[in-house]
Amino acid sequence: MKGIVFTKLNEFVEELWGLEFWDEILQQSKLPSGGAYTTVEYYDDQEMFTLIENISAKKCISGSEAQIAFGRWLFKELYLAAPPDVHQFKDVFSFLNGVQNVIHVEVKKLNPDVLLPEFDFISETATEMQFRYRSPRNMCHLCEGLIYGLAEHTNQTVEVTHCKCVHVGDDECILKVKKVT
Repeated sequence: MKGIVFTKLNEFVEELWGLEFWDEILQQSKLPSGGAYTTVEYYDDQEMFTLIENISAKKCISGSEAQIAFGRWLFKELYLAAPPDVHQFKDVFSFLNGVQNVIHVEVKKLNPDVLLPEFDFISETATEMQFRYRSPRNMCHLCEGLIYGLAEHTNQTVEVTHCKCVHVGDDECILKVKKVT
C-alpha cells in the first residue's frame, strides 16, 4: 500500500487522539517498517490492517467503524491532491463515476504499479447508485467513509448500505449509495 495512506492515518490519529496515542499504537503493532512512513514508498498491506486493528481495540470500536471514520477524514486530504479535472464533479454520483474513469486513470499514469480499487457500476437512478467494489484489500468500509466525506464535500446527505460484503461471508462487495437530500 502506498505510503501516503499510512502518513494520512498518522495525521488522522494524531489529530483525534494525539501523538502519544499514535506512538503507543506503533509500539504495540511491532511493524516491519517500524512505523516510519514516507508518502512515496510502498508498505505491506498487513501493516495497515494491524494499525486499524490496534486502534480499534484501544478505542473500543470495530475495525469497520475505524475505517469509516478514517475514510470520512481522508476524503478532504485526497481531494486536495486530486487532479484538477476532479473539480468538475459537483455531485456524489458524478464524482464516484469520476473516481473510476478520471482519478484512477490519472493516478495510474503517475504510478503504474499502484493497486487501486475498482468500481463496477451496476445501476444508477437520480437517487440511488449501486456498484461492485473490487479490491484484494477488501477495505470497503474505508470506501464507505470516503463516500461520506465526499457527500459532506458536496453538501449532500447519503446513506451507504453494504448489499453484499466479503466481511460477512459474501463472495463480493456491493455498495448502494442513496441520496437522502
